[in-house]
Amino acid sequence: MGRKRKITGLDLRHLVRELLSLEGKILKKAYMLDDGVFSLVFYPEVDGSRELVIDLSGFIFLTDLKWPKPRSPPSFIMALRKHLEGRRFTEISQIGVERILRLSFSDMQLVVELFGGGNLILAQEGEILLPLKRVEFRGRSIKPGEIYRPPAGPGIELDPRDRDAILALLREGVREKLPLWKVLIGSFGVGPPYTDEISHLTGVDLKSPLPETEVPIDEIADLIHSFLNRETEPVIYVQGDEVVNFSAFPLTHLQMERRTVSSLSRAIQLYYTAKRPEYEEDPRIRSLEVEIQRQEELKKEYAEKAEEYRSIGDLIYLHLTEVDEALRKARKGVSPPPIVSVDRKSGKVVLNLDGREIELDMLKSATENASEYYNRAKKYREKHERIDTAISSLKEKLNRLRSEAEEMASRKVPTRRRKLRWYERFRWFYTSGGFLVIGGRDSQTNAEIVSKYLDENDLFFHVDMPGGSVVVLKLGGKEPDEASVNQAATAAGVFSRAWREGLTSVDVYYVKGSQVSKHAPSGLYLPKGSFYITGRRNYLRVRLEVCVGFQETPDGIKLTAAPPGAPFLYSVCLRPGSTGKEEAAKVLKNVLESWLQENIKIRGYSEPPAEPVEVSVDSIVRALPPGKVTIVE
Repeated sequence: MGRKRKITGLDLRHLVRELLSLEGKILKKAYMLDDGVFSLVFYPEVDGSRELVIDLSGFIFLTDLKWPKPRSPPSFIMALRKHLEGRRFTEISQIGVERILRLSFSDMQLVVELFGGGNLILAQEGEILLPLKRVEFRGRSIKPGEIYRPPAGPGIELDPRDRDAILALLREGVREKLPLWKVLIGSFGVGPPYTDEISHLTGVDLKSPLPETEVPIDEIADLIHSFLNRETEPVIYVQGDEVVNFSAFPLTHLQMERRTVSSLSRAIQLYYTAKRPEYEEDPRIRSLEVEIQRQEELKKEYAEKAEEYRSIGDLIYLHLTEVDEALRKARKGVSPPPIVSVDRKSGKVVLNLDGREIELDMLKSATENASEYYNRAKKYREKHERIDTAISSLKEKLNRLRSEAEEMASRKVPTRRRKLRWYERFRWFYTSGGFLVIGGRDSQTNAEIVSKYLDENDLFFHVDMPGGSVVVLKLGGKEPDEASVNQAATAAGVFSRAWREGLTSVDVYYVKGSQVSKHAPSGLYLPKGSFYITGRRNYLRVRLEVCVGFQETPDGIKLTAAPPGAPFLYSVCLRPGSTGKEEAAKVLKNVLESWLQENIKIRGYSEPPAEPVEVSVDSIVRALPPGKVTIVE
């Protein structure tokens, strides 16, 4: 995921000012997103961001994106979680002006090194507990049991607020006759593009030895001091639609479109994610493509052979008497036309029929020779049919591998975070009457809906058997219409054991919220997850069918599942069947994504909605009813 431009020590100094907002937050989880790329998730969030992305190739930033997480964390991440999960950030600091960041959690520290390939080092009170990479340097050892020491260098000890210290290091560079670029990078963490800005403002060639510069050293010291301590005004630089650079404050030497952004983290994120990463193609995909091409060529060859042998058989029958006469003469040892040649050793004779030379068995009759060619044609037709089946199977496998590769690639690409509304924790949809329906996903959310979200005048629905979702039609003091009641009742039937058992219809009852209690009367036992209903129940017979698609809600376009009749922008309907949920979800994902890309503007959007519509296999599986399905054509 890395790009040419990396974070400099100067960038990190400005960035730390923003990262101070993490102090006091709790580390919720650590992840390894990719090789050398890590994520620290904390709460509560800061200005919409809740992850710190660390790419050891040279990037670190707060992100408001949703980064795909791997399912199996490596042992290093498991160890980080064991030591740091649930701990509070107490201090965040940069070591000198180097590309080293120290995240403190009371007596524990996580040191981030963003140079030389990068490293993550977990330490306790300075002693290394666990490094990502064990390395040995002269005077520095990164391994368990050692005291953590940063690499030696003037940038480690420098207080960037001390102008006199900056001037002293510049004078040291003069004495050693060092070029300007080496002093800027080595002593002050001022790398490109800031080095180029200093060269542009002073007129000094970066390769010039400091003693040869005509600009006073004091002037360069003032410029470095200003760069390190000035107010952060982050900007990005754009060519066309691509973000090609960023800086902690505007740079005059970069002559391209410049845009101000809200934070340096935002600027780094926009640059870092400007290009989708490229991934090596699965070698199995290329192998299958080659094999399919070979099989296609064989198929063509078989078709040509079948046609050739059939036409020879037809030709023999067209000249049946002439061929029989020629075969008799060949057997007697004479070779008048149409005989071209005779090979008595192999028993083969070549005849010229209508300008075409064909080989025959002279010990067989014309009819037998024709039958032989017809049999050959039949075998090649059968091969042609079999290879069709083989090619179809190979193409299915290829499509599956391509889909998996695409899914794997998409998992490594961050997407914009969606802030879930309260009802999205449950099953939900809007009815044709505009009412919100919510349903439980398990016994815990069933109980939560009844205790927190069921009002006295709402309607409570449940399938007339154990094992079903609690479904509530939220009325908000209004009277429900018949269609909305039927849709809520159908949802209670769909999201129940009845679907898993493959039933086509089922009875559902409904009552007012005031008739539902989590507690049984004195003397009666109420099993966990059950509810006590008082008074008369209303029953409906519902057909088990549900649709998955997009509803336009007060909170934007969202993916959900709802019974037929509910208002969808677009949907695909399902019934109980024999297809697994994941397999069906992959089919639905392709259909729904295609519609979304082609039709998102039909509702008056001049561009895609501000909040992304999540259409993933996981989100579709989450919306589907329990059990297998069949897609209604």
